[in-house]
Amino acid sequence: MKINKLIIFALFVLLFSLFSLSISQSNDVTTDSEEFINYDGGSEAPEDKIPPPTTTTTDNDKIPSTPTPKKPNNWILESCFILIIIGYIANYFIGSKANRELIQLWGAKLQPVFMSNFSKTGNRGDFTILKVNPSSYSFIATGRNNCFGLQASLDLKKRHDLFSILLDFIGYGNPDRMTLEIAMNKENMDPLVFALVKTKSLKKFKSDNSDVDLFCSKYTGSSINTLSNSFGVLCDTDILPSLLLKQQEIQVINQNENLIELFHFTDHSLINPKYPKALKFVFKIPKASEMDKLVLLTRVALHYIDVVANLELPKNYKAKADKLRDKAKENIEKQAQLERQEEIQKKKFEKKLKEKEAIGKLTPEQQRKKDEKEYQKQLKKRTSGGKTKVILG
Repeated sequence: MKINKLIIFALFVLLFSLFSLSISQSNDVTTDSEEFINYDGGSEAPEDKIPPPTTTTTDNDKIPSTPTPKKPNNWILESCFILIIIGYIANYFIGSKANRELIQLWGAKLQPVFMSNFSKTGNRGDFTILKVNPSSYSFIATGRNNCFGLQASLDLKKRHDLFSILLDFIGYGNPDRMTLEIAMNKENMDPLVFALVKTKSLKKFKSDNSDVDLFCSKYTGSSINTLSNSFGVLCDTDILPSLLLKQQEIQVINQNENLIELFHFTDHSLINPKYPKALKFVFKIPKASEMDKLVLLTRVALHYIDVVANLELPKNYKAKADKLRDKAKENIEKQAQLERQEEIQKKKFEKKLKEKEAIGKLTPEQQRKKDEKEYQKQLKKRTSGGKTKVILG
């Protein structure tokens, strides 16, 4: 990262130097041109004196012509573009290398953790990290009790992109993040929705996640009194914080609050319809010297697989959770029915509109024939409604 900033600083210095040089050259050109303004080749004759007799001028007596001012060269602008291109290319390779080194360190630190928890790590049985692009990587692990598998998504700073580095330099960049998504077994998880989120992001998180918006409210009970104020808890039943946030977990969370962004446990996950029960963790990736903190947080995340799988809600709380889901399901079905009815009405309206447009294009003769045909059709319906008896006397 220091090298990236050094490249940016060097580019700024060079561009500023070239800009200053271009200004000085333009001033020199202006000064040279101004020296010849109002030049008449000699002093003016007094007004009262009789003009001297006309004499034949020689080549030596001719008034010198005004020289053409020099045009500034375009090499400065071209140099600026070349420097930007060189800086961008150099930063691409340096930034890509920095991200690769960070991923290699991440793999070296976390490989023992994943291999001790999963029987298969990577796509081919080996510990492999897939590269999506120079700033995005993914890792998959399967073969563990109580879950189908884990996917780790690593979204790093775009160190290879010079403009992203500029945004990061002025404080608008995104940090390095690790997202763990764990698909739970359906039979090993009670109905629950729980989220630990940064306090400043509570409202946005609630509005962005339908399960939280449907079932959850902010928890303000006493069981999380020791939790840092920078976090807020959302849950569908008030018993969850006391079951999921023991003092040991709270202590780890408080000690690493600058790295933790999200805990989200739900039985209504929208990540993959096949796996509605899922756990999600989002952590910031620290600098290399503090990577052991991320190892600890990863162990905590994997620990929650068994905690959630073995969690049994008390009967009254489970009944409340089921009631919330039944009500939500009923509302969803009603909404779907309303949408279907609206779609049917819309199609009917469009059909009638097309018929009116078609009728409007008919000639008077075609209109008369159509009306006659419609009349015969209606008359046939009326007569076919009942039987006519014929009595012979």
